[in-house]
Amino acid sequence: MRGYCVFFYGDAKTGKTTTATKFPNHLLAAFEKGYNAIPGAMAQPINSWSEFKKFLRQLKNEQVKARFETIILDTADIAYDYCEKYICANAQRPDGSIGVDNIADIGYGKGYKMAAKEFDEALRSILQLGYGLVIISHAQDKTFKDQNGNEYNQIVPTLDNKPRNIVNRMADIIGYARTVESESGEKSTKLFMRGTPRFVAGSRFKYTPEYIDFNYNALVNAI
Repeated sequence: MRGYCVFFYGDAKTGKTTTATKFPNHLLAAFEKGYNAIPGAMAQPINSWSEFKKFLRQLKNEQVKARFETIILDTADIAYDYCEKYICANAQRPDGSIGVDNIADIGYGKGYKMAAKEFDEALRSILQLGYGLVIISHAQDKTFKDQNGNEYNQIVPTLDNKPRNIVNRMADIIGYARTVESESGEKSTKLFMRGTPRFVAGSRFKYTPEYIDFNYNALVNAI
């Protein structure tokens, strides 16, 4: 999976972070601390966008590149929130002072564009260095309206639209993880890789199945 980008989203406790840490020689950029109970998880806590930028600079080190193959972002939601706060903290006001309270306070939509550019360049830099990239988000059942004004529900990532569009463009697989129950009552977690009207998913690989058991080996075998 080195060099590929995978976007996992799903309900809580569906094993997103656990599965991601099964990727070979992983390094978890832990924007939330959900890794403490995962044996063998190699994690670096990230508490601000400035810390993440320092983390990205360290990924260029040849010793780091020799040690790690896969970078995990958990979660992309918090990462983008830190990114927006970073843009706000460094924005210049009309009077020359630095810092605004809200991204919308940067006029003419410039703040949103700056945050999107910063987020996009940061994630792409990981892939450009040759690492695999696993991006994690949660799931929500959201109401939309079609072109005729009719409402419908679809399960989508909790990641906001702007950063989600960025992640969607670079992802080789968008996988939705959820627990399913067999006729006998046995429960298991599946990763759905083909989108339906009910949920968002997708794959660049033409022949990947609609769903697989949610584990690393099954993902590699499917590809």
